[in-house]
Amino acid sequence: MIAEHVRLRPHEFTELQRLLLDGPEEAYEYACDLQMRGEDQGVSSRGMHTDKAWAGLQHLLAKAGMPVDIVGGGEPLSDDMWGIDPPRLLTAADVAEASRFLDGTPFASLTEYYDPAELASAGVYPGIWDQDWALPYLRTFTEAA
Repeated sequence: MIAEHVRLRPHEFTELQRLLLDGPEEAYEYACDLQMRGEDQGVSSRGMHTDKAWAGLQHLLAKAGMPVDIVGGGEPLSDDMWGIDPPRLLTAADVAEASRFLDGTPFASLTEYYDPAELASAGVYPGIWDQDWALPYLRTFTEAA
């Protein structure tokens, strides 16, 4: 299970809402197409994925006091499941608040909350936390953002 994120412009959000009413498969394809489309020259994507690191990052960010749950928060847009969760929307205010927090929180400061035994006992997906490559794996997806 991977988590995928895409930035929507107002007209794209309107179209996504329309598609969600018409058919969840078309809405999902539309969101995927947006994620892969370049926004400007030199920008390769309007979205990103966090592979299977999403739950570990969510755990570390929550421990660090992240004011917005950028992984599982936001308003569900439908009851349709896109993987294990329905599509969700973070408002522009949520994104701005999260951005301010992330700008002031280097990955090195998140590592103080990294406890493989705690992650394992909490059942944080994907259960790799005792591997020596797990922390560098998480870091990879903080640098992609």
